[in-house]
Amino acid sequence: MRKMDCALTLMDSAQAFHFRFIDGVYAACVQGRLITDKDEDEFAGHYFDDERDYASLLEKEGLDEKTKRALSSLPGLRVLNQPAWEAVCAFIISANNNVGRIRTTIALLNEKYGQSVEYKGERLFGFPSPEVLSNISEEELRGEIKCGYRAKYLIGTAKMIVNGFPLERLRDVSYEECRKELMKLPGVGGKVADCAALFGLGHASAFPVDVWVKRLMESWFSVKGTPEHVREEARRIFGENCGLYQQWLFHAARTGLIEV
Repeated sequence: MRKMDCALTLMDSAQAFHFRFIDGVYAACVQGRLITDKDEDEFAGHYFDDERDYASLLEKEGLDEKTKRALSSLPGLRVLNQPAWEAVCAFIISANNNVGRIRTTIALLNEKYGQSVEYKGERLFGFPSPEVLSNISEEELRGEIKCGYRAKYLIGTAKMIVNGFPLERLRDVSYEECRKELMKLPGVGGKVADCAALFGLGHASAFPVDVWVKRLMESWFSVKGTPEHVREEARRIFGENCGLYQQWLFHAARTGLIEV
């Protein structure tokens, strides 16, 4: 049985934005196919990160008590392995945005242009491919889909991928190279690059820095400065899996489980 808090991981932790809860099951259309939290095939096992030993995160030598408390308070949280393109698309939309608006925009985008599957009589919509998105007008994305200024970034990124940008290859390079390459895409700054690297390309060293994480790193670890400096210090403090720790700290801080 999968040891995952599905509501926390799939709905509340700001990793994925298009899962739905239907008759006791969390379901979505991912890469044009149905996936649910009950699936036990290889695709689902990878997506839900079943093979990682999350308990070992608590055993890291030198881990401070507050971080241990954050991890212990969210034992069912997982870091998803989303398709790279879907992660890039979602986190471009997430820039300077809140979760409610992100969900709305992604729902409008997927329902209009994405693939779909049926589950228990409900239609579930997934992300449009880069090929489809590259041919949509900026005006339509700005207006009907409510992407705002992000429309040109989505289209520009889709066109780069269609024209050969090696997105999938970035799984097999170092985290630093992955991040550098991602930031060549339109609308992909440091935080979006780190989100895409962590949630879409399997780089556990990626450490997205938002206002909550920056505040927490200053309060708990006396780390101040630019997001770049915070990211570097996080790697020193937490090691190669700093991105995994970030997800627990981010959610615990954002929801008030720990004080910052």
